[in-house]
Amino acid sequence: MKKLLLTLLSLPLLTCAEEPGKWVDLFNGKNLDGWIQRGGEAKYTVEDGVIVGTTVPKTPNSFLCTEKNYSNFILEVEFKVDPTLNCGVQIRSNSLPDYKNGQVHGYQVEIDPADRGWSGGIYDEGRRGWLDDHSDNPAARYAFRQNDWNKYRIEAIGGRIRTFINGVPAADLSDDMTPSGFIALQVHGIGNRDEALEVLYRHVRIQDFGEKTDYRTPDTKAYTHEGPLVKEGAEFRKLAEGFKFTEGPALSPDGKIYFSDIPNERIHIYDPATKETTVFREQSGKSNGLFFTPAGALIACEGGNRRVTRTDFAGKITVIAEKFEGKKLNSPNDVVPDGTGGFYISDPRYGKGDDREIDVEAVYYLDKGGKLTQVAADLVKPNGVIMSPDSRILYIADPGAEKIFAYDVETPGKPTNKRELAPVGSDGMTVDKLGNVYVTWKEQIIAFSPEGKEVLRLTVPEGPANCLLVGKTLYATAKTGFYAIDLEVEGVR
Repeated sequence: MKKLLLTLLSLPLLTCAEEPGKWVDLFNGKNLDGWIQRGGEAKYTVEDGVIVGTTVPKTPNSFLCTEKNYSNFILEVEFKVDPTLNCGVQIRSNSLPDYKNGQVHGYQVEIDPADRGWSGGIYDEGRRGWLDDHSDNPAARYAFRQNDWNKYRIEAIGGRIRTFINGVPAADLSDDMTPSGFIALQVHGIGNRDEALEVLYRHVRIQDFGEKTDYRTPDTKAYTHEGPLVKEGAEFRKLAEGFKFTEGPALSPDGKIYFSDIPNERIHIYDPATKETTVFREQSGKSNGLFFTPAGALIACEGGNRRVTRTDFAGKITVIAEKFEGKKLNSPNDVVPDGTGGFYISDPRYGKGDDREIDVEAVYYLDKGGKLTQVAADLVKPNGVIMSPDSRILYIADPGAEKIFAYDVETPGKPTNKRELAPVGSDGMTVDKLGNVYVTWKEQIIAFSPEGKEVLRLTVPEGPANCLLVGKTLYATAKTGFYAIDLEVEGVR
């Protein structure tokens, strides 16, 4: 696993006059006094009150370490990282002569700008690898802000380590292997690449509790809801109109909703703040299903072009899936990230079939390395795909069989234990924090509990093709219009 990690900024030492628990700045904003560099030869400088870590080719991982060890503490730090560089904040870490010739090892709070979105996860650098990747925590995976400043809060108290990214709870680890160590910012080695990639750190501060382990912070409560799922008196309202056939609503990092108008080959943007709808992309290849990754990239199923593309935050479009075993895909329809950097893609066949190269209509898995695998080939016409809030269940809609199927996912790309969730088909689906699955079917949106019990049924003014729950607003793409209704339950993020 390649990791480009920054060494942590070392902090001025606490004096005996300073009280445990008092916030103390760890970086004076002027120079790197109090810091020790270990490992590789990445460059660390101070510019405008910010620590800048810059990669250097042909050097191993570099670490900027505090001279002092810390046991129990709360650490806060803000960072901004190049979109192609993953980094990390080391805590309770060590460099010992009798362990791999002094290699830095210990807990690392990951900074991961890639599509999997594991920023805030805990990796055991130089030892055991991943301890808590929070792949089952979509709220945390999507809390990272690409190409912008982010804030970490790291609580290490006794045998428990908790992390927060931009205020969102991320990892929660119980592990007592290392009770004390230094703090460090890592710049990961980049091999022979010659790019000068940067990660920036600022506003680094700590509350040091010393040997105290009785400090407690409030635990995050599980999301619960009682009562009706629809807000009393709520009705569908039309947000936009004038389309030919709308599909694929997706939530962008800035809170706007993207959706496709398939026949007109356009991707539109609806802004909940201004209530305005604009065009994001023309000649979209008859895009259908859309989904944003935690890195802020838009994944689009271009049914007309028979491919899946990735548009990054700068607007660069890359084809990520087009052929399986040398044969052109049918017409990619829907896509969902799996929480580990991979994607599940449905590939039915719509329209003329005279140029068809693949006989079956299947669901595929695209792993983070770009390998495409066929994972469900016994369906009639797979369409909508979505994952449960914890990313452990994959739901596939098969309108050809008029069923929704559920699969367990213990290993990425290997869904097992196929079973029927509901006796309806669907073009598109969404989920709420309770795990209820909302499906579009004929003129309605129907919600089923994880056990398959119907818990909600709504009639939409036009037959809906897809839906998306954002906060407590349920959006619906429905033929020529784009609609919304207020619920009493929240979406996953």
